[in-house]
Order: sequence, then C-alpha cells, then structure tokens
Amino acid sequence: MTAWLFNLDADQELAHGAGYTTPRRVAAKLRPHAAALAATLPPGDHWLDDGPADGRPGVAWCPTPSALARLRAAGALVPAAPPFAVLQRVNGRAFAHALGALPGERPPGSPEPTAGRWIAHREHTFAGRGHRFMDAPFGAADRAWLAKAPAFLAPRLDLTLEVALHGLLHADGSVQRGVVTVQHVDGTQWRRSTRAPDALEPPEARALHDAFDEVAAALGAAGYFGPFGIDAFRHAAGFHPLSEINARYTMAWPTGMGAWTP
Repeated sequence: MTAWLFNLDADQELAHGAGYTTPRRVAAKLRPHAAALAATLPPGDHWLDDGPADGRPGVAWCPTPSALARLRAAGALVPAAPPFAVLQRVNGRAFAHALGALPGERPPGSPEPTAGRWIAHREHTFAGRGHRFMDAPFGAADRAWLAKAPAFLAPRLDLTLEVALHGLLHADGSVQRGVVTVQHVDGTQWRRSTRAPDALEPPEARALHDAFDEVAAALGAAGYFGPFGIDAFRHAAGFHPLSEINARYTMAWPTGMGAWTP
C-alpha cells in the first residue's frame, strides 16, 4: 500500500537547484502523463494527487527536496533518499559522458564545429526539454541558446533502434535487473516502450549489460541508491551501449521491470 508522487519535472528541479516549485502551466501539462502512470499502479497503491497518503509509505518519481516535502505534507512516511547534490550529479549529462561519451560528443567549452548536423544536450534534460538540433556553422539563435547554459554537442546519427535497461540499486549495493525494452521515440520525445529481450544481437546485449553493471557500480560509488535506467542505441556504424542515465523512475519502468517497485 504505497503512496506515489510522480514529480515528472524533477530534472527541472535538478537544473534549477534548491527552492524550485513546479509552475502551474507545467503541472497542468504533466498531469495527464502522471495520470497515465498512476493507472498502471498495482491494486491498493495510491496516487498522491487523489488525496492524502494517510500514513502510507511514500515514493517519489525522483526524491528531490520538493518531492519529499510534498510527501511529508500529505502524511506519507518519507523514505530515505540520496542527498540532493548526488541526485544532481548522477542525473547530469557530465556523469554519463564520463562513463560512455556519445560518438563524437564534445563537452562544454569545446571549439564550435564548422560543419555537420548536431544535437545539443544541456546538463539536465527531460521530455525533449534541454535539447536542440543545430546545423553547423551555427546561427545567431543557436549561439544564443548555447550561451544560456553549458551544453554537450554530439553529431546527429541516424538511429535504427533505441533500447533501455532498468534496475533498482539497493543501499547495500545489490541490484535488481529488468529486461531490455525497445523505446519508441519521436525526435527526442518518448512515446511508448515494449519488452524485447531478444531485440539485440548477442554482442550488443553483452555490451548493454556490461554498461548496466558499470553504471550501477558508478552510481553506488557516487552515493546513489534507488531506481535507474540506461538508454542505448544502434546506428549505421554500430551499437552504442550507453547514451543516457536516468537515476530515477522512468516512463518505461513498469514495462522494463514488470511492475512498479518501491
């Protein structure tokens, strides 16, 4: 009997820092997505938007300070959570870049490319926010976007398959592992996921699971515990086993893990 809080804009809070509150327009836009997730909860579990938690154990999409405060205010039993600074670090692009940079990826401060098709990623992104497609040489609007906050630049590749693998990292270092899911994506927007344990060729599957193990170890070393997922993709030149780390729940979590797991 768990009380769930789907703070789907958690990455905005990670980017903004302490004191973030969800703008009303953002809350209104995200509510249908949260409601869709709530509809997949097991019988007996409770979506916090439906009313007080009444002493149930609380779980947040990502246990940011504002999420923990909302759980506490709703009467939920607030769970142990990693420090906010840890959440910021392990969900940032720099953390994933250090473990497995995208092909040709350039960190902030690198010389501007003179040619090619590029995608820029800010440190914290979600639901298509914090990304920008650009063609070099960059125009004034592109440079203005880049000047607002640091961003990583990676060549735009023609992807033929996008997959994810989810896990639950316990505080004692043990890990529950899910199954491979295929991500159905429109541009940078996730649409749905399907379980596909046989989607990858054996060498690709080994590379993905090796990356998963490396990420789990790195998350634990950084002081993180909780749900996480890694994304990977196949493109014309091969398979890249780590494109993104989400150290939180994801839209594909119940598909990849088989159920919501507090």
